[in-house]
Amino acid sequence: MMYSTSSPARRAVATFLAAGKPEQQRQTGAVTLRSILYTARRAVATLLAASLAASFASAAVASAEEGPKLVRVGAAVTADGEIDRAAYSKLAPWPRADGGYLYSGCYPGAPLLADTIGADRCFMSVDLRDPAQPRRVATVHTYDLERSPAPPPDHAVWSPDYPFANLPVEVPCRIDWSDEDIAAGRKPPACWDPGWNTQSHYVAAIPGKLLAVNQERFRYGTHRQANYHGVRFYDLSDPTEPRFLSYWEAPVSEPDPATGVYPDARGVHHFNFDGSHLFLGTEYRGYVGRVMVILDVGDPRTPVEVGRWALPGQKTPDEDAQRNWIQQRLFSRPIVKTEDGRWTRFVGMHYVTVRDDVAYLAYHQAGLVILDVGDVRAPELLAWADYLNPGADPTNPNVAACLKAAGGRPAACGNTHTARPVPGRDLLVVEDEFFTCPYGHVRLFDIRDPSRPALLSHFLFDENLACDPDRPMSSTEPDRFPIRGPSSHMGIAWDRDTYLTTWYGLGLQVIDISDPREPRAIGRYGYRIADELDQHQPEYAGSDTYDVVIGPEGYLYVADATAGLRVLRFTGREPAGEQVR
Repeated sequence: MMYSTSSPARRAVATFLAAGKPEQQRQTGAVTLRSILYTARRAVATLLAASLAASFASAAVASAEEGPKLVRVGAAVTADGEIDRAAYSKLAPWPRADGGYLYSGCYPGAPLLADTIGADRCFMSVDLRDPAQPRRVATVHTYDLERSPAPPPDHAVWSPDYPFANLPVEVPCRIDWSDEDIAAGRKPPACWDPGWNTQSHYVAAIPGKLLAVNQERFRYGTHRQANYHGVRFYDLSDPTEPRFLSYWEAPVSEPDPATGVYPDARGVHHFNFDGSHLFLGTEYRGYVGRVMVILDVGDPRTPVEVGRWALPGQKTPDEDAQRNWIQQRLFSRPIVKTEDGRWTRFVGMHYVTVRDDVAYLAYHQAGLVILDVGDVRAPELLAWADYLNPGADPTNPNVAACLKAAGGRPAACGNTHTARPVPGRDLLVVEDEFFTCPYGHVRLFDIRDPSRPALLSHFLFDENLACDPDRPMSSTEPDRFPIRGPSSHMGIAWDRDTYLTTWYGLGLQVIDISDPREPRAIGRYGYRIADELDQHQPEYAGSDTYDVVIGPEGYLYVADATAGLRVLRFTGREPAGEQVR
């Protein structure tokens, strides 16, 4: 089903965005700042209202049409030839794995490898010499499995109220975790290895040369013990034995003396290379939420921070008075107004893509930020499209469902996850990741003038808006989506007119973007982990489709964050035009 906003609605959007009321200017829409003196530490950026008014968004609610097909032709195997049940996550190199090897982080949890020690705190090298049957040839963990065995998942040390916080760091650290006094909290462990409390679900690569691996607090870990919080770099001269080169560590605060909690040590989340620079998002001492940091890795043995950028209001305590939001703990909750007039939102730099010295930042619930990074030491704000403020975008098809999810209060539902330019076009694909109903969807922006991004359309499926009337933040089909719901995540351009994107519970989707005002679903690959891996428990009745890259000979590699790496062939359009490099 396809529909576009009506002419009266378009006039309403223009009127709303042109009104220019002071509060709306501060909190909604989008505005260019190229010609305005920008004082980052004194004022919140004026928003890009004019560009949204200039180009009215249409919305497409889609069911995949008959057309090109995605066919499964294989799956990754372990070194001994068994089907690999590892929890794959971010794949590299992106968008094309054409160097003979593929790398993946290990997604935390790894339920089908629950008996495999360290399976959820690692990264992996995968040999693509047989492109239809990739073989995992190396697994590198965040800690030494033999010399520094981690506490078992059910040990009391992981509990938020374990009596001994901030244990002394020692690497390696060998503890008898079966000691009843340690488990009962009567005796503290003698030491703590931060690698136990660290996950590496994200990787980025310069093929044959360098791999960057994130260091982030383990999702099932503890805020009251140390974890690594930065990026590790590895030499890929021999992909079967990645060689550690260096570790860049983000500055963090000391733990709270009253609670033992490390307030800003969650660590590095996502990043991308642009030449010899790595653009990353991380928590950082003196800021609320993640900020963007730029590292010079020209010599990867000594990475150096050369640039940093934060949204006005993030710096603390300097900008506490101008912060017009309350930082909420989770990004999959509606943005609503509090009694003091501020909005609850999860603000932080999540993902960045750089093209032609312009950085496109997905900034969680602060929307889309565009920077001039021609001088990496002094990034300059070009645009801030803060479209997730309640009322900022009346064309958003999830407004009514979001209102119900928020209990009838004015609200916005969404979380900007990725922003990726389409090769050869002035088009930006922006994808939400929102795990409650209404689920995350795709927006397309015109970026001919990066200082004035224009929202062209929304793209989503019926399932995105199918919210349970009695439980409006949940799907009407919970048995179909037992792992994660039908939210968009991230994708790649197959060519200038075709976009492949992972959609968690809806598998891999193919979108025709030849007319960016009317995107169409033209193919998909859906699957159930229960069927493909012979796991017939209800919790595996869906998919957890996480990432996709293009491999040699046109193969597609699709990561599932619960289990497995699937190999597909796209039987539709041949790759054409410039590819993102």
